Amino acid sequence: MITRRFPVDLSIGYPLAGKFNTDRIVFFDIETTGFIADTSFLYLIGCIYYDGTSMQMIQWFSEDIREEALLISSFFEFIKDYELIVHYNGSGFDIPYLARKCELFGLDYSFKDIQSLDIYKRISPIKKIFGLKSYKQKSIESFLNIDRKDTFSGGELITVYQSYLGKKRLENLKKSRPDSIDTMAAGSISEPDEMLDALLQHNEDDIKGLVRITPILFYADLFEKPFQIAQAAIDGGRLVIRLEYDFCLPVRISFDTGTIFMNAYDNTVQICINTYEGELKYFYDNYRDYYYLPDEDRAIHKSLAIYVDKDHRVKAKPSTCYTKRYGLFVPQYLPVIAPCFKQEYSDKLTFVEVHADFLLQEDNLRSYIQHILRYISASRLSSSS
Repeated sequence: MITRRFPVDLSIGYPLAGKFNTDRIVFFDIETTGFIADTSFLYLIGCIYYDGTSMQMIQWFSEDIREEALLISSFFEFIKDYELIVHYNGSGFDIPYLARKCELFGLDYSFKDIQSLDIYKRISPIKKIFGLKSYKQKSIESFLNIDRKDTFSGGELITVYQSYLGKKRLENLKKSRPDSIDTMAAGSISEPDEMLDALLQHNEDDIKGLVRITPILFYADLFEKPFQIAQAAIDGGRLVIRLEYDFCLPVRISFDTGTIFMNAYDNTVQICINTYEGELKYFYDNYRDYYYLPDEDRAIHKSLAIYVDKDHRVKAKPSTCYTKRYGLFVPQYLPVIAPCFKQEYSDKLTFVEVHADFLLQEDNLRSYIQHILRYISASRLSSSS
């Protein structure tokens, strides 16, 4: 087994250390010859960590498939003093793969004593906002303008590793012969060593990239972290809201749902919501306490309906128990703010009236903005970054 340790010029671009000491955080990634632990081999594990003065990288590489258990033991013994392990889709692959390998080898190791942060899982609910064709780690790196040396995919390296094993074995056999002659030119590198460099470089770039993409987590924070309302006003038939955060986004994003447009850059988010100007209905819940007046197209309470001729009133139904309001409205996708208005009783979409009090009552406005952010995060979006 090869163990490789060296410093890396990196810093964590997201405040993971808010809950954890930096020297208790470790980033990791594995390389295997397949997706199923029972029928494939683990040949490389890499970690990046902080040693108190700088970021360091360590890699364990299996020169022989019989070294899998040693590889796994070396990794788990290394991470036992860490509190947080960071990965990209490790919950879906790396962690269950290693757990299964431990079962197969009868190794008493697990991830139960270390907290886990899966960057992919963290951004998955809002990944539509990036407008990417795929959400592999390399796609996130590209979105954040991060370059890498490695040009291979993990799948391509399976063949490289298999070739490495064969050529390395042949090279060792030749060297073991008493009459062997070294024909390598001075300063040249053997074919197996070239393959080894490619395998190590891919893993190195994967884990360096993992550290470098941590600022992608700020985009998830847009929908969860506190914000300041810097502006809320009607402009050109839209409700324009400008929010400010105590962090900055690395790359501008903009997207829309058809009704709501959102532009996010630096520490600012601007949300523009199409308004509706016209007449909407407010439906009363307790329709049995109301009469409907067909001539006036509205409902009134029983206490007042006694003064209306019986020929001009009927018992209200849920669909006719309403009064009308003309005004300027914005949509809400759950009945968060009351009173809420509809066009028809069966409509799922409700509206909130936009008036001076609504814009000035920060609690209601903040609740509405949080509702809109939740809606955006759950919607199908068209995006341009």
